[in-house]
Amino acid sequence: MAYCLVSDVRSIVDTNLNDAQITNIITWADDWVAKHVDVGTATAVFLENISATYAAYRVMLKDPNSRKLGEYAEERGVMIKLLKDELDDLLSSAGGGISFIAAVETLA
Repeated sequence: MAYCLVSDVRSIVDTNLNDAQITNIITWADDWVAKHVDVGTATAVFLENISATYAAYRVMLKDPNSRKLGEYAEERGVMIKLLKDELDDLLSSAGGGISFIAAVETLA
């Protein structure tokens, strides 16, 4: 069962990717969340937020025409950084103190 829906991701980022492509990204994001967050103690709302935020970040990286909704920055790099900052805040609030940068480095 996915932690978030395609509509959750689309509420964060405007993209040309289709629903099936976003669903695949969500599956990958949920796997990442399960490895980096104590899902046994996290609330459903928290899991939805972190999954959707990470999936939106991945969508931004995959689709060069995507834009973060609610942001008016001219540069995509600024929008991607804002998503990374949001994810860092979510991970910090999980109590593990893991940072997004460190977590991504473990994937390389």
